Amino acid sequence: MMTMSKPLSAGQAQRYHHEQLRDVGENYYSEGQEILGEWDGQLAVAWGLEGPVDETQFARLTQGQHPISGDQLIRIQTAHAQASASGERRHTAEHRAAWDLTISAPKSVSVTALVGGDERVRAAHRHAVDAALRATEPYVQARIGGNHPPETTGQWVAAKFEHDSARPVAGYSAPQLHTHTVVFNLTTMANGRARALQPRELYRTQQYATAVYRSELATELMAIGYEIERGASGQPEIRGYTPDYLEASSPRRQQIETRLEEEGRRGAAAAQIVAHKTREAKSHASHDEMRGQHQRLAQTFGEQPSRVVDEAHERATARARDLGPNPNDEPSTGSARQHAVLYARDRNLERDAVPHERDYLRDALSRSMGRATVSEIQAEF
Repeated sequence: MMTMSKPLSAGQAQRYHHEQLRDVGENYYSEGQEILGEWDGQLAVAWGLEGPVDETQFARLTQGQHPISGDQLIRIQTAHAQASASGERRHTAEHRAAWDLTISAPKSVSVTALVGGDERVRAAHRHAVDAALRATEPYVQARIGGNHPPETTGQWVAAKFEHDSARPVAGYSAPQLHTHTVVFNLTTMANGRARALQPRELYRTQQYATAVYRSELATELMAIGYEIERGASGQPEIRGYTPDYLEASSPRRQQIETRLEEEGRRGAAAAQIVAHKTREAKSHASHDEMRGQHQRLAQTFGEQPSRVVDEAHERATARARDLGPNPNDEPSTGSARQHAVLYARDRNLERDAVPHERDYLRDALSRSMGRATVSEIQAEF
């Protein structure tokens, strides 16, 4: 699913990049000593940002500057104290530098890619992430100011970082495939003038982007031989794992859910706050030590990741020889997308006289998950 953070200040964004996003210390399935990241977005392309994310260019963007020339593109506000008419001292808001869009793979997908060692699954996650980001970027808007409505620009400049482990719980970092996309507070209007973002529509697009990610992920996984079932939150889970094993592989989620229950809170926003409050210090275990823990846990539960991966390879091979059915054929994709769009139409018109297009698409994608692509659902709509 996709979650969008609260705005980060320039200092927060730069520390986040240096201390968290590039840190390979708890990325137990990545090679090398540093996570370099990739540029993303139409504005990045327009500015010629290619290859690994450069630290200097990243820092300039957090300050509202052009990443190449360093020219100041938007005026930024520095936090300072000022006295009101009544003498009360107030602190002004600091410049909003960026937001972090985090897209996380379902637990069974993470375990299959990382513990099971199927790089095809990791590639499926990357494809689905790109699809979700491409579905989100058109909703980027420029903040005009005053009483003027925001202008839709449909372009951002962002930096994308893939991680493969959750925060440690009692020294154990569970396998968790997820991608951070830092969207900078910059866009350009039709006249070429740079403006700060109005993020309201991006927040509203989270559920739609989540549906796009899940739909594309399910389609990709089924194409390479995996059987998919719908999880408790509507996410595509790879069939073949016991609930006990997936729960044992999710101590961080259990930690957050327990804390939410203790505090009597619920919802994504509350979960983000609790996640920050319960973060433990980084683990000092080596890559080999942590991966060994993952493998020992898998052995305790009957080597489920290896078995699931082997069965997927067998299905893909049989399908290639026309010896096995394609799960996408039941029901047919044409029937699936028709039923999905009709379901989304009826569901949304029951609740709203004029639903937004992305609400129809969100529900249709959730309904058809794995049996129709995003482009097919859009065409049917």
